Amino acid sequence: MKMLKERRKHKRFPVKNRSTALVSPTTNLSYAVLDISDSGLAFSYTGWEKWPKRGIKLDILDREFFLEDISASVIGDVQLDDGAKKLRRCGVKFTSLEKGQKEKIRRYIASVAID
Repeated sequence: MKMLKERRKHKRFPVKNRSTALVSPTTNLSYAVLDISDSGLAFSYTGWEKWPKRGIKLDILDREFFLEDISASVIGDVQLDDGAKKLRRCGVKFTSLEKGQKEKIRRYIASVAID
């Protein structure tokens, strides 16, 4: 089996099971955040959404943090199982982050990352 080369520039951190991502404009449903880095995050969801490749906005909610209006682009969307519920994983890359948003994301990572 051929090993895939790691292409990520930033380490991904698994997230404690308490955060959600609200995604728009496609939908305003909430999804469980799986992992996050300085450059993007992944969330799981059940469904068949057709995500636009560009132009989505994220709000990340947690007990201690609220990061809103984060621009992102979808970089991957894969099915995680063969069950009827169609559990999927969507990966997004942050785009056009402002300095304040970058700082909030770093504080958020420090708060929710699993060691």
